[in-house]
Amino acid sequence: MTIEAARYLVSHPDRHLSCQEAVERDLLELIDKANMRGWGTVETMDAIDEVMKHLRLAYAEDPDPAEEPIMDARLFLHKHAT
Repeated sequence: MTIEAARYLVSHPDRHLSCQEAVERDLLELIDKANMRGWGTVETMDAIDEVMKHLRLAYAEDPDPAEEPIMDARLFLHKHAT
């Protein structure tokens, strides 16, 4: 995977767009790989949508606090430096 590191703090207004840009290349590659294996573009995108719905439900039931963005940890450490 080629996802770049987050450039902005969680509170930054462009963070959401930046994350979309970071994952787009790999999603396009995934769709291309599915196309090469005989899956259509639209059905692949529909499948990704459905998988995301299921992942959101699973995450809502059992969120993983270890997934908090690293920038939040850096802010905490900066504010609470000894």
